[in-house]
Amino acid sequence: MLAEIVVAASPDQVWSILTSFNEMPAHLRALERSKILTHNGNYRLVEQSARVELPLLTLSLRVVLDVVEERPFLYFTQREGSFTEFTGYWRVDTEGEGSRSRIRYYVELDLPGGLRRFAADWQLRRMVQRNLEDLARWIQEVERVP
Repeated sequence: MLAEIVVAASPDQVWSILTSFNEMPAHLRALERSKILTHNGNYRLVEQSARVELPLLTLSLRVVLDVVEERPFLYFTQREGSFTEFTGYWRVDTEGEGSRSRIRYYVELDLPGGLRRFAADWQLRRMVQRNLEDLARWIQEVERVP
C-alpha cells in the first residue's frame, strides 16, 4: 500500500512530528497507543496498538517495530505483533520552493489466518489513508500555533 499527501510545512517540521511517537495517539484516530521503548541514535524500538473496525468484527492490532531514521526515510519493520508481515517506510521530500513537503507512506502487511482476504484489506487501506490525513491535520495545527 502506498499513500501520499502534500502539506504546507518544511521537511524538518514534518520530520519532528513524524518522529513524535509518544504523541501520536492524540492525533491519529486509529492509534490507541504508541510508545518509544528504546531510543539509541537513529534507532527506536516502538510499541503501537490500533483498532480497525470491520463489518461485524473489530480487530485490535499490536506491533513492536524496529524504526530506523535515515532521512528522507523512516524505515520500520515489525519485530513482533499481530501481523505476519508489517514493513515499510515514511519518506519526506521538499515540494516546490521548500515551504511544502510531500509525505509518502509505504507499507507491506499481511494478517494471519486469511483475515486480509476478509474485507480487512479494504479497511487497512482506508486506515492508512486516514492516518496520513490525520498526520497532515496535525502538521497544519502545529503550523498555526505561534
